[in-house]
Amino acid sequence: MRRAKVGVIGCGWFGTAHARVYREIGNVDLVAVSDINLENAKRVGEMYNARYYRSPEEMLEREELDAVSVVVTPQHLAKIAILAAENGINMLVEKPVATNRRELEELVSAVERSGIIFMPGFIEIFNPAVEELKKYLKSGEIGEPLMISSERMGRNPKRPLGWNIGVSLDLGVHEMYVQMWLMGQPTAVRSVLGRGENGYDEAAVFILSFPRDVLGVISANWLTPAGVRRIRVSGSKGSAWVDYLNQTLVIERSDHSFIPQIRRKEPLLEELQSFINSVIDGRKPDVNERFARDVLISLFNGIERGIEMK
Repeated sequence: MRRAKVGVIGCGWFGTAHARVYREIGNVDLVAVSDINLENAKRVGEMYNARYYRSPEEMLEREELDAVSVVVTPQHLAKIAILAAENGINMLVEKPVATNRRELEELVSAVERSGIIFMPGFIEIFNPAVEELKKYLKSGEIGEPLMISSERMGRNPKRPLGWNIGVSLDLGVHEMYVQMWLMGQPTAVRSVLGRGENGYDEAAVFILSFPRDVLGVISANWLTPAGVRRIRVSGSKGSAWVDYLNQTLVIERSDHSFIPQIRRKEPLLEELQSFINSVIDGRKPDVNERFARDVLISLFNGIERGIEMK
């Protein structure tokens, strides 16, 4: 079996998680890491026996890599990803992938010009409870979907880490891509946004219209002390809801309810293994740059066509 030589750009807490998981995947050699803070790069490099660099440019120039994970602060994701694409390196780019339309279009264009394999870091698609939910929706267990609603909340803004985005691009994007993964492309998106003193949205509600008259609702905020991560689909014969954190699925019908047994898995491991399999096989993944573009355009549309709460 061919092995993939991989690097990680960005050695914060989640970049460190990427490095750890790559070391656990059998057909991967983690050979290099980089971070603008050389001490962070050194820490991760020494931890996982990889060469370390201060700049991604130097790492990409010196190393012969098959793929990289781009795990930097959101406002730098697209710039670094375009650099990797111009070097012909396959990549997984963490969410939100881009912070505005210009960045998004430039990144997608660079990926398509290069012909590389691209995967967005849409980790909840690889949550086993979400995978099981999709199977039950296809089976017709709850009938025809009528409404899909999501909540993602927590009091943990990334501002001290230098994240110059609001809650829509931090938390809301997760629910946007999950709902679109399950229901398809929305025909319309609207929002209501509550902004903090810094100008970034701290609370957001999105209303989506999906084909077949399915209504979507997404609620995200940085105001709730306890973390909440759940999604519910209501159908003509019942409903199904997922707790992302506990990886549980509950099916509720008028005549009976049940909880399918789901084997717990680490979503990041499942995601990176899927990415590496695509790289080794030379196969474009289903979760690719086009899907990322559709998700972010839907999110940007909702934000731009929203109501600002004063």
